[in-house]
Amino acid sequence: MVKKRNLQKIKFLVMALVIFSAMSINTFSAPKEVKKLEWKQISLEPDLDGDGIKDKIDVVYAVEGNNVHLKFTPYVFNEKAKFAKGKSVEKIITKTEFEAKFDTFIKGFIAEYPKKGGIPSAQKQKTQTPKPEKKQEVTQPIKEIKTNETDKKPVSQKKNTNDSKGNPKNSQTIENKPTEISKQSNMEKAQSSIIEKEKKENELREKEPKETVEVPKNKNLPRGQYSYVKEFNAQRPKNLTFSFQYDKHSPKEMDEFVFVKTPTSIRKEPNSNAKAIKSAAYSHKYRTTGIVKTNTGKSDEWYEVFFDNQLGYIPKSAVEKREFDWNDMMRKVDKTNKFIKEAVSANKKIYVLDDYVPLGGGESGKRDKFGNRANQSEFGYTDKSFKDYINIPDRTIMVVEEENDKYVKVKIDAYDNGTYYLKPSTRRFLKDAGITSEITRFIYVDRASQNEMIIEKNGNSWNVVTSSFVTTGKDAGNSFATPYGTFLIPYSKPVMSYTGSGGGVVGDARYAVRFSGGGYMHGIPSVFEPKNTREQRKAATAKKIGTYPESHKCIRHYDDQIKFIYDWLGNSTPGHSEGLRVPNVPTVMLVK
Repeated sequence: MVKKRNLQKIKFLVMALVIFSAMSINTFSAPKEVKKLEWKQISLEPDLDGDGIKDKIDVVYAVEGNNVHLKFTPYVFNEKAKFAKGKSVEKIITKTEFEAKFDTFIKGFIAEYPKKGGIPSAQKQKTQTPKPEKKQEVTQPIKEIKTNETDKKPVSQKKNTNDSKGNPKNSQTIENKPTEISKQSNMEKAQSSIIEKEKKENELREKEPKETVEVPKNKNLPRGQYSYVKEFNAQRPKNLTFSFQYDKHSPKEMDEFVFVKTPTSIRKEPNSNAKAIKSAAYSHKYRTTGIVKTNTGKSDEWYEVFFDNQLGYIPKSAVEKREFDWNDMMRKVDKTNKFIKEAVSANKKIYVLDDYVPLGGGESGKRDKFGNRANQSEFGYTDKSFKDYINIPDRTIMVVEEENDKYVKVKIDAYDNGTYYLKPSTRRFLKDAGITSEITRFIYVDRASQNEMIIEKNGNSWNVVTSSFVTTGKDAGNSFATPYGTFLIPYSKPVMSYTGSGGGVVGDARYAVRFSGGGYMHGIPSVFEPKNTREQRKAATAKKIGTYPESHKCIRHYDDQIKFIYDWLGNSTPGHSEGLRVPNVPTVMLVK
């Protein structure tokens, strides 16, 4: 292999890390035309067409004398969540000219890609499925060191101290300004140029009318004249009111809606030849009244949607049906409170699984029937033989039915079967939940629809405090899906920090609420550098909320939405040495 000292001038890793947060280096077999060279590969992750979604460039390189042989192969992420290979470009650069020419070439390659041999912008509009950012979000457990979302990279816990001049340093909430960068490299300038272009495009999109349509409350929607395959007219629970305390991101009267996954047109009639009355862009959402058959005699189906006080029709293949499922939420709320009432009336203590250990529980293991992995969980066996099991996530609520020196039999509210067996060694993780009466505050998260509803009890009824779209965790690589279950929230904190590949804190997210293991509800995450583009990068991430899962287990929120939730939870432990805030009253999260 090529020695490191022979590649010092190449600076692939250094320059790639300036622009891209993740790369991998793998051995690459030599192309046929240059068999004797030793080849390596770098995988860069730019956004080739400025759509806010990471694509990929494989850069294959080898050193021969004073020349560096390079081959650039682009891959664009498409609507099927796969990479579509583009046209490769080969180039030879001398070592002495490498740094300047490589910078210039990469900048031009990314900027000109849609025009020269790449996928045209019009075609790429169909390839909008988001990919997860390869970040490691760090949590800060009580009385423990800071650790990332999947417990892999610790950060030393810092106490407040004073420097030699008596000024405070190392404050608990990580808000220190990053080190100033005196000059921009060519690569950084290229990045700034690309981000500035994205910013202008985002500003233009912001001026477009919002596609979350509000309809007067309790108004019956009109029905079309076409034959329905299925009608949507869900009735809300009678004991649920909608007096929002915060509704900036609450889509009113959107109980059943379609999410546009492929850009298309809404037409006046359910057929592709009918007049287009509105353009439906990726991530737009429209209230739906049902699915109808096309009026051309063919077999295709269309969603009937309601917007701007009119009906329209959108191809079924271009959208996903989603919902704000108030009825399922209330069923789960009633089920959980029934479980608690029965336990309290029988003088049974309510426990919570509390086994969140920094740097522990990082394994993935097999996914159980509820979709949960072993990450920050304990095994719950289906019988006394200790063979078949499920993964019980941290903060799960349960009661002990029976225990002896061979097993601990528990009943868990979240699961249909309900009864599981723990090994005696797991008993130490069961802690008193402090629940002595029914729960009056719930947070309900629907992973399939990427949304959230928050309610609290008001007399004999329940009221919706706020609702919003969110982004949940994706089960892929080193990230985990947001776990399914019923969880008692332990605490919140002002900032959640996360580390980079070198182990140091590189970014953060505001207002973090822990609900299971290293899983937090939090604001928009981003790295600190480059500082001058941080707000634009956060805005690009915020635009993905309500689309597809891409977090590393956590639940991302708009910054102002999570700030409201953070304040609403309150603080029963003011003055905590680490700034942690236990909710004023027990609050349970239900993850569907």
